[in-house]
Amino acid sequence: MHCKFIKATAAVSAATLSSIALAGGGDTYNVGFSDAAYYNIASGGIDPASPNYNGQGVAAQAGRYLGSFGWSNVVLDVCWNTGSTYSCWASEATFAMQLSDGTQTAFFNVGVPIADNLGSDIEGECAIYPTDGSSAAGETLFDPFAFEVDASGDVQVAVYQAWDDGTGMAGGSVVTADCFFTLAGEVPAGCDGATGSCSEVHPEPGCDDLTCCAIVCDAAAGGDPFCCEVSWDSTCVDNAIALCGIYIYTCENPAYSNDCATSPTMLDLGTPVSFNTTGANTDGPPEIDCGSADEDYEIWSDLWYMVDAVDGGIMTATCCNTGDFDTKIAIYDAGEIGSTFDPATLPTAFLICNEDCDDPTFFTSEALVAVDAGRQYLVRVGGFLQATGTGDLTVSIEAPEPPIPPQTCEIPGPDTFTQNNTDVMTVGGVACAGGGITTENNYCRIYTAEDMGNDQFTIDCVRFGMTNPGSYLAAAINILKSPTGSVDVYADLELLATNPFGLYTTDGLEYNVVTFPDGVNVDLSDGSALVIEVAIPQSLDGFVSFGGGTAADITSGTTYLRSGSCGIAEYITVGSIGFDLEWFVYTDGTAGGGQPDCPGDFNGDGQVDGADFGFILAAWGTCGGC
Repeated sequence: MHCKFIKATAAVSAATLSSIALAGGGDTYNVGFSDAAYYNIASGGIDPASPNYNGQGVAAQAGRYLGSFGWSNVVLDVCWNTGSTYSCWASEATFAMQLSDGTQTAFFNVGVPIADNLGSDIEGECAIYPTDGSSAAGETLFDPFAFEVDASGDVQVAVYQAWDDGTGMAGGSVVTADCFFTLAGEVPAGCDGATGSCSEVHPEPGCDDLTCCAIVCDAAAGGDPFCCEVSWDSTCVDNAIALCGIYIYTCENPAYSNDCATSPTMLDLGTPVSFNTTGANTDGPPEIDCGSADEDYEIWSDLWYMVDAVDGGIMTATCCNTGDFDTKIAIYDAGEIGSTFDPATLPTAFLICNEDCDDPTFFTSEALVAVDAGRQYLVRVGGFLQATGTGDLTVSIEAPEPPIPPQTCEIPGPDTFTQNNTDVMTVGGVACAGGGITTENNYCRIYTAEDMGNDQFTIDCVRFGMTNPGSYLAAAINILKSPTGSVDVYADLELLATNPFGLYTTDGLEYNVVTFPDGVNVDLSDGSALVIEVAIPQSLDGFVSFGGGTAADITSGTTYLRSGSCGIAEYITVGSIGFDLEWFVYTDGTAGGGQPDCPGDFNGDGQVDGADFGFILAAWGTCGGC
């Protein structure tokens, strides 16, 4: 498999081309660990000068690129150190190698041998992983020509603890581990310093993309060494296009004036324009982010539009509920306003794609993306699975609303209710998404009077798990009441209160807080049920969902999901679509009621006036029995 490599202090890019470009190497080096304690970074886990460092050095040929890193027979003893709030997890034991990425020599993460987000159940003790008595094995393939042995020829391999539990003690020990790494084939001589384009014929050998050049010259990859030994002819170009995924733009037999990306229709912001894709060609590239179903990566029979972003903001390109076929919309950065756009750069100019908005009939589209002032953007409209038809496209750019400040619940009521039996979140949720970017999603849980501990409760704040690796979003928590005790028909629910909140970028799974300063009085004495819902809009650039655990972490109830973009107009259980995932929610306030629905209405007549003041005066004086 190809993995994303994470540096101990920063991230580097993921693999983009097959590691077959590294064929022809195969030199293998072995490293073994036995009863080796491993520490976090702060305690010297990847510092060769520290006494807590367990790494080993291997002499290898300087300048050679790395092909792979693998491990077998891995057994860990994972500890819950005395004084730490939680146990270390098996998944936090990480293999790291000291390598050069061409700019510096540093430790890079190269493998997590055991993925269990679990550790010891008892403070002060350790537990063996894997728990079934087996051992772990695996392999990581390196990005082609991404990492190399530095000039010293010394390759360090170590195991460290990714989470700092604050004790300074070892996160555990490697009972046993057999590791190896392989060096890849050397760069063909014709590729070193080559300047000609890989997609164009030229008399010199090699081409300017090192990875592509190596693939094309590698007979094992289907290439020909001739291309690096003699010249880069038309066969080399054909091989480069096929093996390296080079995109060559063509637009044949256009049916409309904007059927080619080279002649888009200019749009006025906010003004709908009608379109008809029937008979149009498909000239844009396939987009993996547009293939969430049936691996249909094409945007069929596409038409093109250009928009100038004089001001920056959030661009919305939509034909939602105006089209009569299953659409796709993609947006591309076309450079500075007035510049000439090269359609051969479409694959790298791609920003976002949306397949489905909240349209259960035709599954039309609405794409949102942050845009910069002074740039122009191509909007591409086409179909899913070769669908064509008509619709109206509208593009707008709105200045983003100021972020909602984070909320706190400093002095809630004394009572709390929840349906989970632990506050330790271990997994993220499921969401309707396209190309790894989530559409709008709503989640909820249902609570009975028994769950609340009373048939009346005044809610002061709600704490709930979320994960958002992308940009800030404005979301909302809704407090609703269900007369039937179910959420089968959303329109039947009574909205008691709503409060927007800022969903900021999270570092994994985090709790958010939404407060209700005036309190929300919930009365379930009529046998109704409480519903707590989070409403999340379409993300601009991330996979946003709830945070929580599994059914084993829940004492009652379950998690519900609805998303019009996935054709789920009414709530269904997450479990009904095959996911054992539960949203963690805590509700703080006062059981037995609290603030009146109308603060100050002491006589209960539905208004605050002089009669309520008289009510206070009549009660003025010493409180009997107090």
